[in-house]
Amino acid sequence: MLNFWRGVFGLAALNNLAIGAIMVAAAATVAGQLNISGAGGPYVVALAGALIAAFGVGYALVAAAPAKHRGIVWMGLASKIGGGALAALQFSAGAIPFNTFLIGMSDFAFAALFAVFLWKGPR
Repeated sequence: MLNFWRGVFGLAALNNLAIGAIMVAAAATVAGQLNISGAGGPYVVALAGALIAAFGVGYALVAAAPAKHRGIVWMGLASKIGGGALAALQFSAGAIPFNTFLIGMSDFAFAALFAVFLWKGPR
């Protein structure tokens, strides 16, 4: 079962690192896709991307030593629930496109896995 959890958090790490890197590398483009206008739009997107990538580093630590880095998962659970809820609200208001909504829904899938890990995973 330990290998399963290593895989879950390895996938979460890759997911966050990839999304974060795209947001940092193509901040102006992502800002445009999300209809974030103004001079600060790319900065806000890049900052959010850097924070998302930082969570990816945390998930990589959990993948390497799940029991040792268990506490990181509480932060991840909160952020994944928040990210999914925010995506649902923003999509229902017509503020984000469907592909961005789907990324947010993947946060709910990770949140469910994170919750199971915290409940039954290694300690």
